[in-house]
Amino acid sequence: MKQSSIANKVVGIAVVIIVLCTALSAWFALQQIKTSLQPAEQEKASVLALSTERLINKMMGYGIPFQQMGKLDEVLESRLQGHHDLRFLAITKTDGTILYQAHNNIGKNADQTVSTALEGRLQHIQDAQALFVLYSYDLSYNGQNLGQIWIGFDLNFMQQVFEEIGYDIATILVVSLLLAMELLMFITTYHIRTPLSGLTQMLGQTAQGDYRQVIHFPGKDELSRLGNQVSEAITQVSQWLSVQNPKGQYQLPEQKPEQVALTKLSFVRPPLFLVIFSESMSLSFFPAYVMSVYKPIEGLSTSMVIGLPISLFMLIWALSLPFAGQWSDRVGRRTAFMVGAGLTAIGLLLTALCTDLWQLLVVRSITAIGYGIVFITAQGYVTDNTTMANRTRGMAMFLSGFFSGSLCGAAIGGILSDRIGFQWTFILSAGLSLMSALFVVQFFEAKKKVAAQTANPATQLSWRDFALLFSDKYFLLITFLSAVPAKLLLTGFLYYSGPVYLSQLGANQSAVGRILMAYGLAIVLISPLSAWLGDKLKKKTAFIIFGGALSAVAILFVYLVDGIVGMFGGVLLLGIAHAVGVSPQLALLTEKVRMREGLTLGKTIGIFRLTERIGNIAGPIVAATLISFLGFQYAFLWLASGVAASLMLLVVLYLLFKTLDKPVPVMAQ
Repeated sequence: MKQSSIANKVVGIAVVIIVLCTALSAWFALQQIKTSLQPAEQEKASVLALSTERLINKMMGYGIPFQQMGKLDEVLESRLQGHHDLRFLAITKTDGTILYQAHNNIGKNADQTVSTALEGRLQHIQDAQALFVLYSYDLSYNGQNLGQIWIGFDLNFMQQVFEEIGYDIATILVVSLLLAMELLMFITTYHIRTPLSGLTQMLGQTAQGDYRQVIHFPGKDELSRLGNQVSEAITQVSQWLSVQNPKGQYQLPEQKPEQVALTKLSFVRPPLFLVIFSESMSLSFFPAYVMSVYKPIEGLSTSMVIGLPISLFMLIWALSLPFAGQWSDRVGRRTAFMVGAGLTAIGLLLTALCTDLWQLLVVRSITAIGYGIVFITAQGYVTDNTTMANRTRGMAMFLSGFFSGSLCGAAIGGILSDRIGFQWTFILSAGLSLMSALFVVQFFEAKKKVAAQTANPATQLSWRDFALLFSDKYFLLITFLSAVPAKLLLTGFLYYSGPVYLSQLGANQSAVGRILMAYGLAIVLISPLSAWLGDKLKKKTAFIIFGGALSAVAILFVYLVDGIVGMFGGVLLLGIAHAVGVSPQLALLTEKVRMREGLTLGKTIGIFRLTERIGNIAGPIVAATLISFLGFQYAFLWLASGVAASLMLLVVLYLLFKTLDKPVPVMAQ
């Protein structure tokens, strides 16, 4: 436990320093922005006033009297279009009487009081002083003072801009903290946790008289060098004992101790995080990006077309999983991950260059293949380095890394797309995926095959494997009544309906990303605790049922509470539900499903992941269909009802199966 304590202290101290420094820098940045907003507003008003004065001077130069410019109101109104912060433009006489005026009340945050006041024409500039932030500029012609030009800004504009920037900075702070923690956890694991764990394991075996294995430490730091020196010393001692051990007191190798690798479960998390981060950067704006290349398709509604690339991505991803899993077993995790990350990067780069829907469908398929290879390879890495006793915790680490990347990607992608555009955001995401491949080159072993699966031809995936699993009642129960509904909500609600619904409510891409971030944040914070409790309490089924019930409540919450607040609450509750209920699914499956002849753990996981993708594929299609016929609110109600119905069926059938599995007591004769 001491190595964990040291590493935790290092991470804790670093996190405290990072939080304090980033919070301080954020506060200074906000103050700087606040002081710069008003000068920017004044400059904008000055430019508009100057151009308006030139227009009036030009008209008067044509002989039009100042007080008889009939359609000047319409001209002034056109100058306000596209500027939601500008609410009012007026020209007054020297006594403040308004001659010409224009109003702009189109903005999404338009104040109702202002809207009511502007239903008629204002008579005097004093009537506008309580409604707007006003800037006045003298209006003159050939040295003669004609009156004033008045520019009115939304009273709440400055506060709204300041709040929006504050939210973005807070989002960046959260993402920066998560990125720093990912980096710190890897550094402490690589340089402290793993070497000390290896030393403890090796010395513990030696203390019990077992000299058959020593550990190879791949690092170049002091602890790794010490570990290799201890391994060499144990090797020499074992050779000496083989001569001096006539009574067989020790367990010794025939020649030299077998050299084994360190258990490096957490090494897969950083590259997985980067790939998921890169793909998730488009979550908040992908429906909007589809609309930017959309051309009407006969027989398909707009909502259906928007969901089509998402469903195709999920389909190709699902189909790639079983074959990618076998291929990963054969070529090794390092090669498989590199190829997957490379394909993902190519797909993301090509996505930025798409000009129509058909191109987008093709390049998203390429991205899906790479994504599927990375996904199943990372899971295979976890199963390679865990046992039945700690597999739930291992899968929770996998899911935590997955959703941490998703959280950061969705939030940062939304902010970037608002500022640099969709294309450049995709290009940056491709670069992150390439970085993950470089990480794997540096830190993964050159080749790590699963010998049992590569040596025996009978382990090749076949239709018989599908038939065996689909005849297992627990496989069907867990897959179709727990995993598939969870994935359907993930893509249908979170990836598709959520961004479209929020855009309809007037949220920009940054706001959409922040709201989607709540899902990943819940996963990251709650999933490790849930996994620890699951391993300790041995109540996997209870966790799955609770997660399913909370999922239904989450979607029902969006139906009951209108607007952005309801959507945020629903996303957060869904994140908590999946944090509790998703990671135990695979653990319960591997515990309940019988590994009959020809079935292996790897193939079972691959087929399970393939089958649960039915929910991923169907999610956008189901959601789009419901929205097309019922609208958003009733679509959410039907989704919640469907999840609740599947949960009730799951509980009933699971209790029935447990009853049937109980042995019948033999009656005494």
